[in-house]
Amino acid sequence: MSIDRDDAAASLSDIASIERRTRERLIYDRSSSQLILWGALVATGYLSAYAAPAHANIIWLGLGAVGLAGSALLRARHGPSDRRGIGRNLGYAQLVLFAYGALLTWLLWPMGNRQLAAFWPILVMFCHVLAGLWLGRFFIYLGAGVSLFIVAGYLWAGPFYLLWMAAVVGGGLVASGVSLRRLG
Repeated sequence: MSIDRDDAAASLSDIASIERRTRERLIYDRSSSQLILWGALVATGYLSAYAAPAHANIIWLGLGAVGLAGSALLRARHGPSDRRGIGRNLGYAQLVLFAYGALLTWLLWPMGNRQLAAFWPILVMFCHVLAGLWLGRFFIYLGAGVSLFIVAGYLWAGPFYLLWMAAVVGGGLVASGVSLRRLG
């Protein structure tokens, strides 16, 4: 039995499509845990900053350290994502993001607490949008959508801004993680 060129091309195309969808689902599954972790930490940070503004800086530093350690543990638990070391590179990317965010914060200082509370999550959401160019549209929608809600809260949430941020950023990340878990 021989296969003609058209049948072979169609079969190869189907295989490539299945491979792409499988890779996307694996990325979604691995990302869901990270989103849930960071969403819970971010919500905790904003709620803590609202309840105890005098201690907000130390709380955020502690939550950042817990988040980086938790991210490393989650990556280790999932094992290597592929032979190209994407998981390790994502870990380095997180460190670079924090370094650039710290540099920009220093350069743009003095920023008020309201501006600072918007700057960091918008920077992270920008990275989600960029990652979405390679990892799937879900990340583009997440980054753009949460960024729009951050701007809306910045403009109109008034004294409840930190509560808004806890719900929008923290809640948005957790909800996105749960959604990705269902997709992955």
